[in-house]
Amino acid sequence: MEVWAAYSFLHQTDEQQLEKEFALLPAHITEPVYRYKNPADRTRRMISRILLETLIKKYFPYQGFSWNRYRKDALAKPYFEGSDIHFSSSHHEEISFVCITSGSSCGIDSELLKPVDPLLYADFLHHREKDLITNCEDPAQSFYKIWTRKEAVLKASGLGISCELNSIDAHTDTVIANNSLYYTMPITLSGNIITHLATPEIITALHLEEIIF
Repeated sequence: MEVWAAYSFLHQTDEQQLEKEFALLPAHITEPVYRYKNPADRTRRMISRILLETLIKKYFPYQGFSWNRYRKDALAKPYFEGSDIHFSSSHHEEISFVCITSGSSCGIDSELLKPVDPLLYADFLHHREKDLITNCEDPAQSFYKIWTRKEAVLKASGLGISCELNSIDAHTDTVIANNSLYYTMPITLSGNIITHLATPEIITALHLEEIIF
């Protein structure tokens, strides 16, 4: 299956231009974002919304994109009513990421690699994940690879936080969630950003682009 993904580095963003573009979106999209008190949080979410709109309009113009069709299901997974486009987003201190697919679900998660004690997250890790982290040369990097795989799969499956995290084993590239198999793929932009995609089908083509505001 094909996946389209776009990312934007926060430090390259012209915030005035971004806010001008974001203000054009309908109120039911902008108001929840404006409620975030932290300016960086608002910026990251603004970027994610505009990245999503840009990708769909560019690659799926026949879908007749409209924010009025934006919905969330019972588990808070967002979707566009009446569309076969699936999407997912992730953001942290340095970057915002969005991926889209047609006809099949997708999930993405990105984390900034920084010092971490994996034992603090022991309750959220599967026993095979713990074994891998304990026995590897770089526990922090292994932890973030596992964590981003796990989060990407949870997004793709729609389970989100409704699932017990330690029940999902993401120590390899293929992960089972909700009795279904998911395939994960790393996206490498720099040594300190760990990112994974997840889909229920093998990814045959990834179309990746940077968008600067």
